[in-house]
Amino acid sequence: MKVLQVVGFKNTGKTTLIDKMIGLLKVRGLKVAVIKHHHLDGGIIARDSDTSKFAASGADVTLLNTPNMSMRIDNDAPNLEEQIKQFEGTVDVLLIEGYKHETYPKIVLTHSVTNGHTNVGGMKFVNVLIYADMRYDENKIIEWFDEWSSDDETI
Repeated sequence: MKVLQVVGFKNTGKTTLIDKMIGLLKVRGLKVAVIKHHHLDGGIIARDSDTSKFAASGADVTLLNTPNMSMRIDNDAPNLEEQIKQFEGTVDVLLIEGYKHETYPKIVLTHSVTNGHTNVGGMKFVNVLIYADMRYDENKIIEWFDEWSSDDETI
């Protein structure tokens, strides 16, 4: 399984890039998983929804099922290492959005489309494969990713 992080500050194009990466991988018939870091607990589940009430009441796990998908909500702090292990042997590529300080191979997006340049120079990123700006480098990033994801080497 290949693992790649896409990191950057808010509005640098992380989600847009990962969406394009998923499309590229799926066209090649690969199985893809995504782990997304969100900075707010309440940012995903609507406040006062049934699901949020279950978590507030103390349910350890809630499974939310719709006709075509399911979502598992664990009411505890995430363990990225354990989450990654769950995908071993079941997916070809795992994309991780966020977790800037983790040590997996990563792309660092350097420009916020709403707030100008971010101060990536002051941060200590580890295992950076490429720095890029989605405004100018999108095609370069996709070409690089196509080559990287085609390589048989895993981490």
